[in-house]
Order: sequence, then structure tokens, then C-alpha cells
Amino acid sequence: MSRRAFTLIELMVSIALTVIVVLFLYKALATQEISNKVLAKNAASLHQTDQIFDLLYRDFLESNETKIATTFNKDYNILYLSTRNSLHDIPVAHVVYYVNAKDKTLVRLESAYPIKLPVDLEKIKYIFADPLVKKITKFRMFYTRRIDIQQRKELLPGEKRSFKKKEIFKDKYFIFIKKNGNNENKNNLVFEIIK
Repeated sequence: MSRRAFTLIELMVSIALTVIVVLFLYKALATQEISNKVLAKNAASLHQTDQIFDLLYRDFLESNETKIATTFNKDYNILYLSTRNSLHDIPVAHVVYYVNAKDKTLVRLESAYPIKLPVDLEKIKYIFADPLVKKITKFRMFYTRRIDIQQRKELLPGEKRSFKKKEIFKDKYFIFIKKNGNNENKNNLVFEIIK
């Protein structure tokens, strides 16, 4: 009767190979976890950027009055808007975007009444404050008015050429936000809004 069994050397080799495979799998899993954290952080940053752009775009699109004010600090502007876009169910909201000097946070103020900075303590109960972006080092806005001249280029059958020009005025706003960070270009937000 012959009995076949694994020798001690065969068992040791199989255990060593199993340990090597498990170590490679563990390393791959750890790398995947780090990659997922980085991707989640980048996705959250992009989501915040999209939300800020969407809010600014809707505020500008629904606005009927816009004013960009300068401050004593050349790195910051204050934006005053009268808009129908409201986060707090106000029919015609008066909105102010400014950077809080203490904690360098971009804040959106909204009220049913016009807001003048600094805010009086009596009127502060009528104002909603929404912090948007922290650690801001620069918040600047630029305004231009663009004139588009449109001509009809294609003629329909039987139509005569008309040299009438139609001028369309479009307001263009550039908004530049710079956040603190090691990589300067990565932390810059530039928005172009055409109204």
C-alpha cells in the first residue's frame, strides 16, 4: 500500500507562494484606496466649482441691476445684484458677494431689502448669509459690454439681399477667484458669464 502525501517542502513552498500573492493583492488594494481618495477629493472640488458657477450664472442671468464695487483692498471686489434667483424664496432678492476679511471666506448675502456694507445690526436679522468658498486670497470681477453685429448670410429662394445690420448688446462678466494652496493654477477659478 502506497500512501501519497505532501512533503514538508511542498507545503512550505505553497504557503510562501500564497503569502506572496496575498501581499501583491494587499498592495494593489492599498493603491486603489489612495487613488479613490484622490479622485473623491477632486470630484468634490469640481462639484463645488460647478455649484458656484451655477449660482453665479443664475444670479447674473436673472438680475436686472448689477454693480461691482471696489474696496480698500485691491484683491477684493464686492458684487451687488438685484435678482429673481433666490436661495431663500424671496421674489426679488438683493444679493451681495463679498469676502469676509477675518476668515477669507467668499460669502453670499441675500435679503428682500437692499444691502449696504457694513450691515447695520438692526437689519442683520433680515439677511441670509451663505458661505461659499474658504481661504480666498483674491476675488475680482471685470465687466465689458460686447456688441455683436449679425447679418443674414444665407438667402432664401426669391429673397433679395438686405444690408441691414442688427446690433445686439451683450454684457460679459469675468470673475476671478484665487484660493490658498501650493499649486497656484489648480486653485484658481475663472468664470465667464455672458448675459
